[in-house]
Amino acid sequence: MDREKERMREFFEEFFFGPAERVFGPFLNEEARQHLSQARLEVLKAMRSFIDAEINRLEEKKAKGCSS
Repeated sequence: MDREKERMREFFEEFFFGPAERVFGPFLNEEARQHLSQARLEVLKAMRSFIDAEINRLEEKKAKGCSS
């Protein structure tokens, strides 16, 4: 199971951040790398927020369907 999680993490990293790293990576100084690291964290938080909202929406939809 841990290997599967690691593969998914690697896929996510490559899909979302790989292109920018390949294009800009060779030119980045340490300050820019720190900003990109923070941006990565913010993207993950945004995705978590989106997923949480979708879960809530589906749970509410299911609850309304069951109570009718």
